[in-house]
Amino acid sequence: MKHLVIVLVLLITGVSYAQIDDNWEDASEKLPGYIITNKGEKIEGYLKRFLKIKSQRKVKFFKTLDDKPQVFDAKDLEAYQIANDYYESHPYEGLSGKTKVFLLRTVEGKIDLFEYYIRVEDDKGREMTLSKKGNTEVSLDFDGTKIQTEILAVKDGKDYLKFASSKVMFSFKNVMSKYVSDFPELAKKIKNKEKGYRILGVLKIVNEYNAHFEE
Repeated sequence: MKHLVIVLVLLITGVSYAQIDDNWEDASEKLPGYIITNKGEKIEGYLKRFLKIKSQRKVKFFKTLDDKPQVFDAKDLEAYQIANDYYESHPYEGLSGKTKVFLLRTVEGKIDLFEYYIRVEDDKGREMTLSKKGNTEVSLDFDGTKIQTEILAVKDGKDYLKFASSKVMFSFKNVMSKYVSDFPELAKKIKNKEKGYRILGVLKIVNEYNAHFEE
């Protein structure tokens, strides 16, 4: 009975939000924020909230609440912020990794962490986080579509490390210890595969690294 109630709640919620999802841009609220141009100019104004994946593709910016929107994609801007969410433009998509997208920054420091979302099956539905463990977040929309989260590290604004790559997945201790080699004590913990310093401990590793260089 408990499982049936949960299913019914999800179905009801899905029906309630279906129209909003179809017209998300119209229904979403204008929130304060700013854009940073490729020349480094910061322009304050208002932005509209998109769903996770669409937010990686483009941003709709208003200089004032009454102005018509300007639409930018990742090749047009260095970054944008909407409310508390900060997105930076980075080369990430495609086999070559040269297609720029906006990535959501989740950790700021000498090493920044960013999240990139991939819809596994289609591009429809409202999103809901089911679980988050280590470097993997699983979300579900109401027609059963999963969203996979990939993590990207950027050290000193230029040294990229993609955790979803096979090189990192199968040789984490070597790749990550080299990546933080300017903090020898931390690099040794990773190399020795100490508890909490393996691939599921990326957040702990990055926070420890950043704290070290803030001292």
